[in-house]
Amino acid sequence: MKKIFLLLYALSLCLTTNAQFKKAGRTSMQFVKIGVGAQQTALGEACIANPNDVTSLFWNPAGLTKIENIQTSFHYTKWIADLNIMSAAAGVRLGNIGVLALSYSFMNYGDIDEALVTSASGGVDTRTGNTFTGKDISFGISFARSFTDKLSIGVTAKYLREDLYKYTSSLWAFDIGSYYETGWKGIRLAMSAQNFASQARWLYTGEENQQSFEIPLVFRIGWSIDLLGGEDLVLGGDPTQHKLTFNMDALHSNDYSERLMMGAEYTFLNRFIVRGGYRFNYDEGNLSFGIGANTSVYGFNFQIDYSYVKNDYLDSPHRISLMMNF
Repeated sequence: MKKIFLLLYALSLCLTTNAQFKKAGRTSMQFVKIGVGAQQTALGEACIANPNDVTSLFWNPAGLTKIENIQTSFHYTKWIADLNIMSAAAGVRLGNIGVLALSYSFMNYGDIDEALVTSASGGVDTRTGNTFTGKDISFGISFARSFTDKLSIGVTAKYLREDLYKYTSSLWAFDIGSYYETGWKGIRLAMSAQNFASQARWLYTGEENQQSFEIPLVFRIGWSIDLLGGEDLVLGGDPTQHKLTFNMDALHSNDYSERLMMGAEYTFLNRFIVRGGYRFNYDEGNLSFGIGANTSVYGFNFQIDYSYVKNDYLDSPHRISLMMNF
């Protein structure tokens, strides 16, 4: 097991340090890369091997197997340039068959001033006085199943649509993920691949004039370790008092060089949570942190989380998430 631990760490490090160039500007539908969930983004998006709720379907659908009955989550993201993103997910356990879940995400661009390349009057201001808008939408259905007491596999099919002005592009994309509970020292391993799809196309003209664009294809490998909160863990401890978890993910995509994410989460009295994370090889949003708290009301469990991602040049995103167990 120690060899596996060291191998994963070395692989994560190599994926980041050996990148030769950044492949930016190669894909469309960039909204699929915006992270969903205050918990996950507070951890620097190092989260695929540490599933805690139905929100995991946005990162690794195999994590859905942690749902015991019915669970819902709602997410609000105050994004850059006064953009807002609303997302939601709901999952239900179907006995020993597995877990079925639905997801939704929506971003509206708001009103944008229409402008021409040149002004008919020859002036500098080329705005016409009209406005236009755009939006991004994602609907998904996911299913996950535990094949052994340690191995889980999940899949997602999602409909993606992007509208801008009078142009529209839509397609179906697929995610797949796996999750493995080693049962040793609180170590978990995971892999996911997201956005397998055909190419996006906006102008349906003659075949010789058609242009198509790939969407972001993302591969992740990650591991997580519980350091504090159990007698068999590295730091021992009482799980009802303190818990400490460390996560690391490595990411490869078709539109950028390799990246590495790290995050840690500390839980006090099973109720109050503090998180922090760092993303390597990102131009913006490297440092993140967040807080959370949970409580029970009339037998229902509620958890609210907040995250802040620090940007240097763009607006820093704020996220709020609400999760409910029934």
